[in-house]
Amino acid sequence: MNRAELPRLVRDLIYARQHGLLDDDVGRAAARAVLAGVGDSFVERLIGDRVFWGKVRGAMSGGFDLPRLGNGEVLLGRDLRGRPVRVPLRSLGAHRLTVGGSGSGKTTLALVIALQVALLVEGFWWFDLRKREGARLRPALARAGVELAVLPARLMRINPLQVPIHVAPVEWASRVADLLVQVLELPPRASKLLHVVVLELYEQFGVASGAERYPTLFDLREAVASKAGANPQAREAFLDSIDPVLLSLGPSVLGYRYGWTTRDLAGHRIVFEFGGLADADQNLLLNTLLWSEFTSRIARGASNVPMDLYVALDEGARLARPGASSGIIAEMLGLVRGAGIGLDLSVQAGDLARSVLSNTAVKCLGRCGSAADYDLIGAAMGLTYEQKQWAKHHLEPGVFIGLLGEGGFEDNVRGRAWGQGWRQGRHPFVFSVPRIGAAPEPAPTERTPPVLAPLPALRG
Repeated sequence: MNRAELPRLVRDLIYARQHGLLDDDVGRAAARAVLAGVGDSFVERLIGDRVFWGKVRGAMSGGFDLPRLGNGEVLLGRDLRGRPVRVPLRSLGAHRLTVGGSGSGKTTLALVIALQVALLVEGFWWFDLRKREGARLRPALARAGVELAVLPARLMRINPLQVPIHVAPVEWASRVADLLVQVLELPPRASKLLHVVVLELYEQFGVASGAERYPTLFDLREAVASKAGANPQAREAFLDSIDPVLLSLGPSVLGYRYGWTTRDLAGHRIVFEFGGLADADQNLLLNTLLWSEFTSRIARGASNVPMDLYVALDEGARLARPGASSGIIAEMLGLVRGAGIGLDLSVQAGDLARSVLSNTAVKCLGRCGSAADYDLIGAAMGLTYEQKQWAKHHLEPGVFIGLLGEGGFEDNVRGRAWGQGWRQGRHPFVFSVPRIGAAPEPAPTERTPPVLAPLPALRG
């Protein structure tokens, strides 16, 4: 039956239940009376009045419903009535995307979420790609008894050719070759060259037989340079791209034959400070960490496990735009959810790869500097024309439109709850982020990262 053919009382009841207008004892009693067939004029007027004023409030707030997200471990902020907006931790395991211009409050939102998530998961990685914001979490976490390591990039000990735990060397040779091609923006033909050379190095160093004395990128550079008969374009492209990276990071970062394993790093809460590094340097370190940990988890059979590693990328637009040199991030979003890794990506504009929009279930839209961003992200969030217009004229710093990838409902008639109370999560809602007080800048001596134990021994 067409809804327009239903009696007005029934239409009002459907609207009221869908928009949470009967979420009290009186409202639930009125709904039960209608469903029992004993609704009178008083019940009809009560429900009709709530529907009328609910539509008025919706019109004044751009057509957004109150989220009624009162349960969950993570507080996003407060709704238009000042009530807490909470989401379950597991919803963030489906990845979160925040789009907002400079000054919109997206970093504050990321910090608020990260501060809570870092207390709830075993592993927490925050990547500062441009600014130095992650260290602001350190005092608050310390008061909660949680240690946060602040790790400058040049103090890292990483070997991209080190085979992740549980992964076969022959499998990693192929993956690391593709990783280097994307990170260094090499021609596709270079992938075959690097794949062959990495396999040869693994044989030479005994890695294929179980040895843990791995070749480094310096060994790979020399092997490619001396590779007779290699495609000249592929070889020169690799040498031209890898030399600046090796000179920049040097053997103090990339010269260890056995560096830190991501399995050990994933058990810590760490802020990686990449500001000041060249894009290629950032891409290499970031993608090595993420891809190594993801590959290791898949190899050991992790599937549909609870999130135990939360990764936040602040100002990560370069990593997610179409055709980005580190398109691995965009590709990984569609794969890592079941492996227990949740990604949190904050960007300033809507110029993003389609896979990023498709595979980030939780979306937050803040004040943008371009109407095109509202239209693009609004379409990805399913906003109506009125909601997008409201966003263009009413969003201010600290105010966001949110959308969850999953949502439950509540049976208002019998009082049964489903989905831990996070109802209407798939309907866009407006919320404001609590302010974070300015934290004093740590002294240089305080910025030295604490010892990350238990880490594997570093073998030169």
